[in-house]
Amino acid sequence: MGNTLRKIFSTGLLAAAMTCFTTASMAVNATVMGNIPSAVNECSGMDYTGGASFWIHNDGWGDNHLYKVNNSGNLSRTVTVLGATNNDWEDVCHDAGRVHLFIGDIGNNDCDRTNLVIYRVPYPSFVSGTEVTAEAIHFSYPDQQQFPSPWMNYDCEAFTHFNGNLYLFTKADGDAVGYTKMYRVPDVPGNYVATLVDSFYTNDRTTSADISPDGSTLILIANSRIHLFRNFQGNNFFNGQHTLISISGGWTQKEGVAFWTNNEIYLSDEDNGNGNHLYYIDMSPWIPSTSTTGISQTADEDISAGPNPSISFFGIQGSSVSTGAELQLFDITGKMIRSVNSGAGRISLVMETADIPAGVYFYKLIADNRELRTSRLIVSH
Repeated sequence: MGNTLRKIFSTGLLAAAMTCFTTASMAVNATVMGNIPSAVNECSGMDYTGGASFWIHNDGWGDNHLYKVNNSGNLSRTVTVLGATNNDWEDVCHDAGRVHLFIGDIGNNDCDRTNLVIYRVPYPSFVSGTEVTAEAIHFSYPDQQQFPSPWMNYDCEAFTHFNGNLYLFTKADGDAVGYTKMYRVPDVPGNYVATLVDSFYTNDRTTSADISPDGSTLILIANSRIHLFRNFQGNNFFNGQHTLISISGGWTQKEGVAFWTNNEIYLSDEDNGNGNHLYYIDMSPWIPSTSTTGISQTADEDISAGPNPSISFFGIQGSSVSTGAELQLFDITGKMIRSVNSGAGRISLVMETADIPAGVYFYKLIADNRELRTSRLIVSH
């Protein structure tokens, strides 16, 4: 889509054009994997833990808890977020190293909020106990002049993290329906005026977003549609190839999406009488890769890793460590600083750490296009 049309969409003027990069519409079936626990009857966001689980949350109701469920929907842990209020939590995401989890209190149905905030907490999977403390990223929209706004395009239910920034995608209402605006906000606590980056004519109402683990695919969902953006450069997501996919079956209020691998996703919906489910979709017809594992409920119990703390080396082994597996090491900013690959016939990976400064790091084990484990590593000399 050209810059002229994007500027038109950003100002809220109507246009009847679709991007020239859009491929033909297709349909896909979503497989029900299980029910979401009744404690989360309005699941509006989900984040894949890197193991075999997701962090999910309620949409409002003053519920300041995060809930950990496996990929069948079974509840295993509840964490209280201190210093945070759930006015209208709408989505959740993590940074590259899973140092932080970001919770978007960004719902704004009446386009009248002046207290929009994204909470940043230590990634709960790496925190012992039942509490995490939130830091606040406050922001406002640069193009909103009235509260409430008669132009109903300042509600937001979708955001994701990419290269040190948070990207928000609006959910329009009224005359503005169809136009998703994309804003950028830094991922560190503070007070900001968001940057309006771009916009796109989705012709629906965006409810969640995520970036694939390899950073090559942006996904936006609506209640019955999926938008994929691929082959983009940098953060120019909307300049990439756009694919529109319809979700077959009856309508439900789908409000959460998370990549499981680079070409597998999970969806969640709210309990509006016909929902509160966890769904799986194989996206490999639209996101090709060298391998895909299909529906899997394999956890990482067969993986052993150590020593931790590490002095001179760190190793990981198990039946999942097959030919082509990769061990990646990230610093606390989310920058990958080292990686090693397994060779033919090996079931272990060893990484040298003697020359790495002492401190806190995070490692990822990736095999068969799946992120099998993300965990904390202490380097101590």
